[in-house]
Amino acid sequence: MKNLVVSLTVLMLSLSTVFAQSAADQKAVESLVTQFGQAFNAHDPKAFAAAFAEDADFTNWLGQSAHGRSEIEQFHVPVLTVMYKNGVQQLTPPRIRFLSPTIAVVDICSEVKGGVSPDGNQLPLLKFLLNWTVTKEPNEQWLIKVMHNARLPE
Repeated sequence: MKNLVVSLTVLMLSLSTVFAQSAADQKAVESLVTQFGQAFNAHDPKAFAAAFAEDADFTNWLGQSAHGRSEIEQFHVPVLTVMYKNGVQQLTPPRIRFLSPTIAVVDICSEVKGGVSPDGNQLPLLKFLLNWTVTKEPNEQWLIKVMHNARLPE
């Protein structure tokens, strides 16, 4: 009986540590979403790319892709400084599912307005589903490892 009580106590302490870590990780991933949205709305390609891991992959709703933080930054220069230089992105609260202590999937709905097409016409409000795989990097920072951007119907 005494062994059972000790075992249950150890298990409960272990679970409380896991849940505490998950709460901290949940907040860290939510902060990453906030950072991502702020960088888009600041029209800052460098800050935008900082949300991605060095070896990240990005694919937009047209199937165009970029690999690595530097390429993702360059890919977004015309998007953030020309096409959406006056644009605003609004993000819904993320749905986060942790697959392991260091991997999570994140779904975020996004509405983007204020864009201009290459021919200078105002773009309509666009809705997207942002699907991320995020990883907890060796430095304990959560970053986007894979991002797919899917256009949603109006």
